[in-house]
Amino acid sequence: MTTPALPAPSADLAPLRVMSFNALFATDTTTAADPGHWPHRAPAIEALLAAERPHLVGLQEKQEHTFGPVERGLGQAYRRLGTATRGGSDGLINPILYDAGRLELVAWNQFWLSDRPREIGSATWGNAGPRVAVWARFRDRETGGELVHLNTHLDHVITQAKVKGAQLIADHLRQFHLLHLPALVTGDFNSVAGDSPAYEVLVEEFGLQDSWREAAERTTPGWGTFPHFGEVEVSDFRIDWILASPGVEVLEASINASRPGGVFPSDHLPVQASVRMPVSKV
Repeated sequence: MTTPALPAPSADLAPLRVMSFNALFATDTTTAADPGHWPHRAPAIEALLAAERPHLVGLQEKQEHTFGPVERGLGQAYRRLGTATRGGSDGLINPILYDAGRLELVAWNQFWLSDRPREIGSATWGNAGPRVAVWARFRDRETGGELVHLNTHLDHVITQAKVKGAQLIADHLRQFHLLHLPALVTGDFNSVAGDSPAYEVLVEEFGLQDSWREAAERTTPGWGTFPHFGEVEVSDFRIDWILASPGVEVLEASINASRPGGVFPSDHLPVQASVRMPVSKV
């Protein structure tokens, strides 16, 4: 089943800036010589987000005590949605952050990528640990239209878990498509775009657009999104994606290889897109 196409957005509608970024959790085992050392990365994360200020951000691998640089970088206008993978603040958090000056929250929820999606902390299909998807429905204060943003982080090992997780995400998105609400999906999918079963489920079968492929303009080279603090290279190894419903116009796409202060903010590179959403009023 493919997603229904929405009417093309008017060219005078204000674009939305979107980011997906696996910011890498902090550990107590790193030293100052380790590129993943949190005290070094935290200022780089703050500087990155302060420079970009997207209207919508899907983060992965956050912890409750690592939101300081995110909040300082984005500023007081932003709000956060999502709980940790084991409930509350226990585990990793894959939050949605949004500019409340631009977007008004209508509703949000979270489900677990398992065959018991409402059970907190559930993990099936071979998932190495609990995985979640967070979704939010917004009203755009500038256009008056409504939209949905879903953010996730698929398993990094088991193919079946990735496929089942992608199918569950498609099932949840279907309810919004029936309401004719355009959707944006961000995440670390741990799957190569264009060459993986999860991509096949969400893009080739369900019909979401890959923003990098569909963008009218790409403002950076096609970097691999997981350099793991190594040399950034042009590569097809693009495992972090921004997907969009048919009818969403992708104006620009980029893969951000900036190193504020000479420091990589994470082992992943943020991916970004500027999109124009069709106006849907339910």
